[in-house]
Amino acid sequence: MLSWHINTLTELARQHGRLAQALLVHGREGVGQVEFASAFSQQLLCENPTKEGLACGCCVACNWFALGNHPDFRLIQPESMAPETDDEAAAPKKEKKSAQIRIEQVRELQDFLAVGTHRAGRRVILLHPADTMNAATQNALLKSLEEPPPGTVFLLATSRPHRLLATIRSRCRAIPLPFPDRPAASGWLEQQGVADAETLLALAGGAPLTAARMAESDAHRRRLIEQLRDARFDVVSACEHCLRVEPAEAVGWLQRWVYDLLSARLSGKIRYHVEETGTLERLAAGPEPTALAGFLRVLMSARALSQHPLNTRLFFEDLLFKYRDLIAAT
Repeated sequence: MLSWHINTLTELARQHGRLAQALLVHGREGVGQVEFASAFSQQLLCENPTKEGLACGCCVACNWFALGNHPDFRLIQPESMAPETDDEAAAPKKEKKSAQIRIEQVRELQDFLAVGTHRAGRRVILLHPADTMNAATQNALLKSLEEPPPGTVFLLATSRPHRLLATIRSRCRAIPLPFPDRPAASGWLEQQGVADAETLLALAGGAPLTAARMAESDAHRRRLIEQLRDARFDVVSACEHCLRVEPAEAVGWLQRWVYDLLSARLSGKIRYHVEETGTLERLAAGPEPTALAGFLRVLMSARALSQHPLNTRLFFEDLLFKYRDLIAAT
């Protein structure tokens, strides 16, 4: 349970008898939507809640939930997000797992909904990320949301609620998650053993879970930034650091850097790389603001394409050559 979620969880506990049967848990990426929804699922299933209404963590239901085998809980997520089993690891690699929640996964819920609960309590279904359902899958879910069996709660967790159909959103009660303040986020990161928490929080726009994920690959980001400081950097060498992580993450590094270049040129303010203020101001003095803005749009398009680049090396070399040409006048 994340500290900045406790107040919202406690408030929902007070509404136990008036709880909607479908809730849309949403917030900025990195605030912990699925962590909140998971904690709330355990809270709904707990058989001996605390006086605040939170999950006790000790009862039979909480133990089952912690082990991932509570009979009245279902987590629906893309196959690509599911942990790999021993059998899958040993078997020959087949086609790539789906990055979407498939319509078959939603239809299979009918068998789960058709029988009574095992513990004579609630039944909880968590879909995450809910925005990975396409229109057909969302329509398949719609009937269950319209006529859920008694005692059933659907939790849809996402950082992109606008991607859900209006008919889905209208049948859910929205639960916006609060964004943690800087001391709470920084303190949590330090508890996780993350070094240089303040720098990573700035890079993550204040989102603690995003900062924690970034910490795992921060050494490669730093080496890339070292290259980007030099207008005559070696593109092939810089590309190697981009290839060490998921393409979307590396494109994100470039986006933040170029955003700061544009911001330094227009306003003199740095959002992400505060420690690089002098370098950014020097580099931003050369290219025109329109050229920087144009390259930022190129990177936005590249972010969308980064999930399926035909050739990852050529993909990044092209972006890095364009960046080098952009700042060559500095």
